[in-house]
Amino acid sequence: MAAPDILDATTPLTGQWWLKAAQAAIRRFCGWHVAPILSETLRVDAYGGRVLELPSKHVTKLESVMVGGVDWLDRLDWSEAGTLQLKRGRGHWPDAPGAVEVTLEHGWSAEDVPEVAALIVTIGKRARTQPGVVSSQSVNGASVSYQTAGGAPLSVPLLGIEKEMLEPYRVNWGPR
Repeated sequence: MAAPDILDATTPLTGQWWLKAAQAAIRRFCGWHVAPILSETLRVDAYGGRVLELPSKHVTKLESVMVGGVDWLDRLDWSEAGTLQLKRGRGHWPDAPGAVEVTLEHGWSAEDVPEVAALIVTIGKRARTQPGVVSSQSVNGASVSYQTAGGAPLSVPLLGIEKEMLEPYRVNWGPR
């Protein structure tokens, strides 16, 4: 299902839509989805050497690691923290953007990270009920104007305290 166009005023912005928006905000901040457990195929950049870091902090299953159409899964050791290390004598990662395609299962269940699951719900509810970003305000006339797109807030911002709570789940390398 394609994401709704929030610029279209007829789009029904359901609670489920806002939960997905909250998950996207957490993914953007953390560098990966965190929860729930997902099976995904990721194309990642490699920079040579024997170690490759995945954009994940909790890998539960590695299904394939494709380089140039060849599965390198038997050439490496991997950790739950998302590190792939080639075994000695098994070569080096290529030095090229998007050179490695990894199919994996990663993330935490809601039971394992209830604070993240609750935060997704909290952010989703807040975004659904907030009027929008203040674009102008007057004091004596007590008027306020909000920036919206089709009646929807322009973003799903994370509060500072929420960012602090998510810091242990954040991928601490790569582009931001």
